Amino acid sequence: MIRGAAAVLLMGAGIVSITPNAWALAGTHPIVVSSWDARASNVSLEYRHGFMKGGGFNDVAYNADFSATSGMLSAQFGLHYVNFTAKEGDPTAHGLAATATALFHIPLTPRMDNGLPTAALAFAVGSAPTTLVSGSLNYVTIPLILGVGVPLSPSKLITFTPWFELSPSVNLDTEVKPYTFNPSDFAGTGSNGQVTISSDQVTQIMTDSVKFKTNVKAGARGGLDLALHLSDAVDFAAGVALSSAGPAFKGSTVTYVGGGIVWRWDEIVPAVLPADRRLLHEKCDDVEERFKTCPNSRSWRRPDEVAPPPGAPPPAAVPPTPPPSAPPPAPPPAAAPPAAAPPPAAPPTSAAKPPAAAPATPPSTPPVGKATFPQ
Repeated sequence: MIRGAAAVLLMGAGIVSITPNAWALAGTHPIVVSSWDARASNVSLEYRHGFMKGGGFNDVAYNADFSATSGMLSAQFGLHYVNFTAKEGDPTAHGLAATATALFHIPLTPRMDNGLPTAALAFAVGSAPTTLVSGSLNYVTIPLILGVGVPLSPSKLITFTPWFELSPSVNLDTEVKPYTFNPSDFAGTGSNGQVTISSDQVTQIMTDSVKFKTNVKAGARGGLDLALHLSDAVDFAAGVALSSAGPAFKGSTVTYVGGGIVWRWDEIVPAVLPADRRLLHEKCDDVEERFKTCPNSRSWRRPDEVAPPPGAPPPAAVPPTPPPSAPPPAPPPAAAPPAAAPPPAAPPTSAAKPPAAAPATPPSTPPVGKATFPQ
């Protein structure tokens, strides 16, 4: 039970002060694609501001993206804080949005050595339920996101992505209408100026004043995203987009500008890398074991075991390579030159002639010999 005429008047004044217009607007959900790159799982922090006449949006987002091993699918999840001012003088509504998006990335050209294709086609399908609450602005919008983008990488350092999004949405709105207070409805229900209101009467007042309305509208937006690939692990992202707060091409125009940092906490999936980089960090034993699981491993033969095809001429005999010849013996050391002959002795100097020898004295008796003659 609520007692007192003052309470009734305050409640009636509060109901009348709330604007009777429906607030639920299509196209007020945040941008859902955090990255058009599906090469590796990553996390990102982003901020966007939406400029519009007399009002605007602010969006702070944390995203976590998970890439498939094929490098062609990215499951992206985000949590957003959003605030929105419809026009000058209106209250600012604060709210949260949760996003879930599947990004399909189809390369149209060969990939570079870091796994980026020069051109690709990407499709995004997801949703971004958003709720915004203020004193007089309370609604929920649940969009279905259908997007398409064309990532273009003129070099492995930068990627431009023009994109477009269509977002049919279900909008749940609280529409408040003024309540006309008729004092005769409560005459005689109290004394001394007090009025007694039953719970049934309160319920009737709320039923007559507050209407929950549902509408289905489609929003649209498009933009251009830029990604600077500072390394295989870190990107700087920036973007600009045009949208409308309301049905496509009918609501107030909103221009979004923002940027953020992307960090790949996982390695780039091997499927998008060339063979030399794909096996760069693999152990030889692991490569051998992996090859054994391939069907081709059953028919693999060493080159000397492969038989020539029928009719092919026999390979020319290759003469065996002779063993390397022994090196020639080292030449004998050169003979030492003969010693120089000593110089001839100098002729003796003049000296006294030796005395002449005395002549032998003949014997006085000739020697007698003995001889035997034959008879």
